[in-house]
This record gives sequence, structure tokens and C-alpha cells, in this order.
Amino acid sequence: MAAQGRTMAEAAAPVEVRPMAASDLELARALTDGEGWGNSARDWERLHALGVALVAEVDGLAAGVCSAHDYGALGNIGNVIVAPALRGHGVGVALVEAALERLAGCRTVRVHALMPTAGFYRALGFVAEGMSTRFRLSPEMHALAPFDAGDTAVEPVRDRWEALLALDAAQFGADRSALLEALASAVPEAALSIDGGYILAKGEDELFELGPWVVVPGCSGWQALLEAAVAALPRGATLEIIVPSPNFRVTSLLENQGWEAVDYTLAMVHGGEWSDESNICARAGGDKG
Repeated sequence: MAAQGRTMAEAAAPVEVRPMAASDLELARALTDGEGWGNSARDWERLHALGVALVAEVDGLAAGVCSAHDYGALGNIGNVIVAPALRGHGVGVALVEAALERLAGCRTVRVHALMPTAGFYRALGFVAEGMSTRFRLSPEMHALAPFDAGDTAVEPVRDRWEALLALDAAQFGADRSALLEALASAVPEAALSIDGGYILAKGEDELFELGPWVVVPGCSGWQALLEAAVAALPRGATLEIIVPSPNFRVTSLLENQGWEAVDYTLAMVHGGEWSDESNICARAGGDKG
């Protein structure tokens, strides 16, 4: 990555932010690989196809990336990362400010900050809202656990697509259909629904991430969605899932099944309040920052 070799004096040049181009995908993947975030080439291709990825440039050279999802009333900033040699020179600030400008029509914008970066977002007007926990199921535990949906009628999401979109819109107060369409196509075998809930996934080969996983209040089959999705994925793969803090029943279930808590993120909002997440069993990944 050429940008990482620039001197600190050169890094003082103005930062420009633009939409990501196909030629930036390799850089984006290299930056997130450097942080160990697990973003695959397909993850970045999906973000690029959705038109939500941004790139910061210094003197015409790519220096950082982020994503900005506009759902209407709600917006989400994620994947904020700057080339190591250019950190501390305004690149990250320029990316977040450009993302906020892009999401200016949203009532509330949220980012899931890694703990060391919370101060950075606080300085830009974000307020801490809550925590999320990332759980991981090792290949060994995945292979041993007897995942079974039982008698619950679990079906492909395409069989209940309109109901899924209505449920998601009611939960988030926003249109997330483009994102849901992309995720439903990413890992179709784990894109499942029941009467009153759905679960999607992304990933490939040896690593998959489950989410979003959303249910209506009082949904009796919420656990079966996870069981069926886990059973549909390769038993030799590592699985991850990110659970918002209000969902203690999900946390308890995962711990009983052998999932391990591996890290935490702090939900921070800019603007008004975010939608209630008590019925969100897991959120979609790829929005850390």
C-alpha cells in the first residue's frame, strides 16, 4: 500500500473523500486484514455494490476507507480505518465527517466503536448508548454441538420475503431492503425465517458471521432460527455473532452452547435516539470502527 509509506510531512496535505471505486477493493481488504477484522473480498465487493463505501485520498493516493449506510430515518457508519502511517493527521476525521454529510437526512447515525476509538467518536459529537458482545463458536464446538431446530417450521427467507421486509422496517423504522437483499444472497443456506422472525448470514470457507437476527416480541421460535442456521453451515467453520446488550436470553443461550465472548464494541449515536433493540437477537457485522 503506497499510502502507508508516506512521510508525516506529506500526510499534512488536504484530505479528499470520494465514493469507493472497484480499483480500491484490494486496498480496503488489506486495511481490514491488517486489523484482523475478518472482512473478506466479498464483504468489500458487497459494500461497493451497495454504493455505501467511501475512500479518503491524500495527494491522490488512497489513505483510508469507511462505509455509510443510509436507511432513511437511521444511518450507520462502519469499517472506519486509516493506513497506519497516516493516522493522527485528520484522515479519520475527514472520513467520518464525509459519512455524516452523506447521512445528513437521517434522524440518527450510529457507529459501533472499538473501545480504544470511543474518544475519537465522542470528539465528533457521538454519544455512548450501549454495548455489543461478539461471540465465537470454534470449529471444534461447532462440530460437536447437536444443533436442531426441533418442530419449529423454519423456511428459506424467500418464502416469507414481504413479511421479513415489513418486520425489519417496523423494527428499525427504516428501509433496509437493499442490505437485506445482499445478505440473503450471500449465504442462502443460512438465510432462514419463521412466523415472526428471520436470520441472515455472511461469510465463506472457514469463517461465517450470523446476523441480523430479528424477531417480534413473544416469538416462541427465536432459538430455532439460530439452531437451523448453525446446522446449515459447514461444521468445520468458525462462526461469529454480535449480540446487543439488552438480549441476555441470547447471551445465556450462546454461553450454554459453547460460544466464547471474544470482544466488545460500544454503540455510539449522533443525533436522536436509535430504535429499541430488545427484539434484535444479533446485528449484522461489518460496521465496527
